[in-house]
Amino acid sequence: MSDFLDRYNKRVGRNGKNIGESYNKNTITFIESTFANAPTFRKVGVISTEFPEITEMDARVIEVERLGTLREVLFRPNQNLNVGTYLTFDDEIWVIFGKYGTGVSSKVLVSKCNRTLKWKDNNDQIKEYYCVASATDLGSKAKQSKDEIEWNKYDVRLPLGQLFIFVEANEDTESIQLNNRFIFGRKVFEITGVDDVTSVDRNGYGIIQFTAKVTTIQNGDDFENRIALNKNYEEINNQSQQTLIPEVKDDDVSGGRIW
Repeated sequence: MSDFLDRYNKRVGRNGKNIGESYNKNTITFIESTFANAPTFRKVGVISTEFPEITEMDARVIEVERLGTLREVLFRPNQNLNVGTYLTFDDEIWVIFGKYGTGVSSKVLVSKCNRTLKWKDNNDQIKEYYCVASATDLGSKAKQSKDEIEWNKYDVRLPLGQLFIFVEANEDTESIQLNNRFIFGRKVFEITGVDDVTSVDRNGYGIIQFTAKVTTIQNGDDFENRIALNKNYEEINNQSQQTLIPEVKDDDVSGGRIW
């Protein structure tokens, strides 16, 4: 029996230092040799701020039963991408919003982008990024209170006339502020909440979640090009700072009641 185990360990040890490492290497070799044979195999395009040098990867794509807008994507062993990365396959744009597994089995969850976030910055440069706009969270596990976004286990939708907007975190999207306005469909929405913490890693990569509500259409809103009117917020901030403490002249000060 001992001789049998010795011969078995020697045979297995040709591919690793121990049985576990050998099994791992053999599993990876098998997956690599058969990965492209699956009917779910895709060559997916990659659009990543974090890894701009990566433009294409091999993957297997599995549909998740939720209105056809979610997919589970399995990469080759020891390959992975992070939350906030855009993938292109099946003639659609998808954004990664969740990941799990490492090493042999690296998977991500993606949602189909149904809108673009488009605006002019303070230098009149047009910015546009793919996004997901929806009345529910990217996992149907969020609700919004009056002033902030709260998380729970229920599929709670936003009040009528409000949206969640999920977009890649980058230098441009991080400049979006409260009260900025955007056009989706035939309506104009105003940003009322910003969550750039929950799904953003310590290096600044991930997904920013905005909350927006329907607002009044203004004359400067360009529906043809889908760019809403936004004032220069640097000027607004300067004006607000100047009006925080009004100038009071000495001869205007008088005693008596303050109401």
